Amino acid sequence: MFESGDYDYEKSSEERFILYGKSPLNRFTGKSESQIHADMPSTLKRDEISFSEESENYCICFVDIVGSTQLTARIYKSDKIARFYSTFINSMARIIEQHSGRVMKTVGDGVISYFPETSNSSSPESFAQVLDCCLSMVSSRFKINMKLLDEKLPAISYRISADYGRVEFAKSEGSTFYDLFGPTVNFCAKINRKAPPNGIVIGSDLHTTLSSHPVLIQSYHFQEIEGMRIGTGKRSYPLYRLIEKIEHDERISPTSSVWNFLKEKGKLSSVPKPLTILVVDDDPSILFLFSEYLKSEGMIVDSFTDPSEALEHFMKSDQSRYDLVITDIRMRKLNGFELYYRVKELDPNIRVLFVTALDLVEEASSLMPDITSNQFLTKPIDRKELINSVWRQTGLKRKIKE
Repeated sequence: MFESGDYDYEKSSEERFILYGKSPLNRFTGKSESQIHADMPSTLKRDEISFSEESENYCICFVDIVGSTQLTARIYKSDKIARFYSTFINSMARIIEQHSGRVMKTVGDGVISYFPETSNSSSPESFAQVLDCCLSMVSSRFKINMKLLDEKLPAISYRISADYGRVEFAKSEGSTFYDLFGPTVNFCAKINRKAPPNGIVIGSDLHTTLSSHPVLIQSYHFQEIEGMRIGTGKRSYPLYRLIEKIEHDERISPTSSVWNFLKEKGKLSSVPKPLTILVVDDDPSILFLFSEYLKSEGMIVDSFTDPSEALEHFMKSDQSRYDLVITDIRMRKLNGFELYYRVKELDPNIRVLFVTALDLVEEASSLMPDITSNQFLTKPIDRKELINSVWRQTGLKRKIKE
């Protein structure tokens, strides 16, 4: 990582003391730290935070809930809020422990951890544990959200960031546990906002260390993204997305990130990515008909007669898998509007098209202002009408195949 002088933190001297473990007083007095301490009254000699003389290189990880303020604003009971946070934090803590990491602290709705075995930068296995930990956090979202929904709590998304560098050890008065401070910890928290929801971003220092181990670069897919500006200058700290672990027998599917990777490299530049649609209708005949219509236009279709199973499948899937959800409104167990709000909690950007046998457009639009009239199709629906509606909802204009 850059030297501390490269950062424009614009912090007070007291804050820089916390960040770097160095007192600013000796610059003005000309005395050493021990001399300054000896000259202080006895009542001032006891530090609230005492730094050890040890420092170490560690991998730091930060996971933070997206939009927790808005989510918890909808929870009115304190015991429900406690269950909301404990479900998330305890789930993350178990995953961290399973991958040889340690929880350092919780900050608001986030968890900061470190991985002691990464002090040995020549061990690729230790860094593979970190990467696998981050990926396990992402894949655990389905189980976490199922627990939350069972408690009638809102589903969550979260961002994950990781970086590598030197940290300082410090201990608060009366505590038996050491805390970690320094630019690496700060930067790991700062770059977190660069990660997409349910995605992972890593800093350049960690990526450089990983690059020294060919087995890691060959086993995981990374994608460089826009860096983070440092201070008010033009310097930028490079950042990378951790996309997935590459299985050597993995088949390349049009909806996988491998497809996107190859497309970026120009390998599939002439082939447009097909739309992926989730269709839900408890009438098997209509479900089959809609699926065949969509497939005839080269779309990838996942279809379900049970809306609960469809929701479970959606939660397990990668957030960017589906371009559109088409759902009937009147269904057993879970109606179309309930399904709409559940999938919107999981992916606020997902587009949804409603199918109904009744004239509900005006009434539904007035009761739910976030739903517009062009999101409704009234049965019976022919092939051309369905396909054109899909193109409109996805913002695409293509000629319908005859």
